[in-house]
Amino acid sequence: MSDDWDDYADGWDGNSDVRHYATRAFAALDGLAGVTGGGWQDKRVLDFGCGTGLLSEKLAPHVREVAAVDTSERMIAVLEEKALPNVRALCTDVLDSGAREAAGGLAGFDLICASSVCSFLPDYRGAAAVLAGLLNSGGMFVQWDWLASGEGASGLTLQQVRDALRAAGLGSIRAEQAFEMGSGGQGMPVLMGSGIRAPD
Repeated sequence: MSDDWDDYADGWDGNSDVRHYATRAFAALDGLAGVTGGGWQDKRVLDFGCGTGLLSEKLAPHVREVAAVDTSERMIAVLEEKALPNVRALCTDVLDSGAREAAGGLAGFDLICASSVCSFLPDYRGAAAVLAGLLNSGGMFVQWDWLASGEGASGLTLQQVRDALRAAGLGSIRAEQAFEMGSGGQGMPVLMGSGIRAPD
């Protein structure tokens, strides 16, 4: 498997597993936060590690703005071709303060989503702390990742998620298996972790 996400961009949306994952993640988010139930029309969302924007597409009709960021130029190019009206696609490293300032407006979010991103980060705990700092008071961080069977396995454990979100200063922390994806005849569990930035 290539380490360069650009290599996957052109065929990404055609992968039924990838689309199914995004659909299940959005359904889990809606169950948690009630995004489709109204009341989100004035909210700003950051889709961190957005890829080609499959989750952004689902969020966009319900919110004021989605800032969709990814470090893969090709993934962002595919998203830009979709011309989604209230999605701002940015090829930048939102974890880098200089890049964030250059992009402008990458703070003050009501919701930050990270779908199948955090377990790939070299410093997950550090990233969670940076992202928590980009939330408005009362804003929510939500992530989905493969659920690891134990320390050292691929993915993240529920305890790793709880510890990282707590260290990031978030409250009302939840970490649980959200759904399962089938692959090669076996189920691959997906975790959902969430936390809320306390009122200032």
